[in-house]
Amino acid sequence: MKLHLLENIIHKFLESQLRSKETAWYFPHSLVGHFNESWNENKELPLREKYDWALRNEISQSWWKKENYRPREIMLRLIDTDPELASIAFKDLANESASLDGRLSRFNYYAEELLQMHRKTHLRETETHHHQDAEMMSLYLAGMFPEKYSLYPGLDVFQSFCKAVGSPEIPVVDDLVRYAKVTSIVFRFLQQNVLYDKLADSRINGFHKVKFIPYQATYEVVSFAGNSFNSSSG
Repeated sequence: MKLHLLENIIHKFLESQLRSKETAWYFPHSLVGHFNESWNENKELPLREKYDWALRNEISQSWWKKENYRPREIMLRLIDTDPELASIAFKDLANESASLDGRLSRFNYYAEELLQMHRKTHLRETETHHHQDAEMMSLYLAGMFPEKYSLYPGLDVFQSFCKAVGSPEIPVVDDLVRYAKVTSIVFRFLQQNVLYDKLADSRINGFHKVKFIPYQATYEVVSFAGNSFNSSSG
């Protein structure tokens, strides 16, 4: 990663946001903010109810509801299949004392196990994948720890971001461990920019219901750079 390219991207992003009156930034912050508040406020509820409340959004359901893609619906079924095992899966994912790579691997393992258990008792269903992919895992992590993890914009955008900042190695598969390292660097340089406080102040004091979560601005920067790179090279 070439830091001068990153600093230039961040500055362009901040300038564009300070000029814009659009409210597109609400969506990622609302996803993470609602998940975090709901997850913490409903700690004593059974996992199914807590999960159901955490994955609701008044702006859009598009993060977990697309054509042939319904990870929220499937996870609710997996939780019903074995609430205890599903609870272990989320507990392990939230265990910050373990490596992120190990936690992601274990969560995927649990999801696979739950799916196979579900299929054995629902023989007529044709579902072959649990859909708990990188985007959903990033929502769980960001929702649990919004000051440390950021939403993941997808492989195509992340690849384009890496190209835009001159990275010598472009990811070929989804890699949330690398993404977490990248966003921590982005956040450090984002905070150092002279325009950052102006943007934060304008969002914190805006007349809206969506809470501004500073670290989630890293998702915006990555998306901004990745989409800009795709547009210019397309």
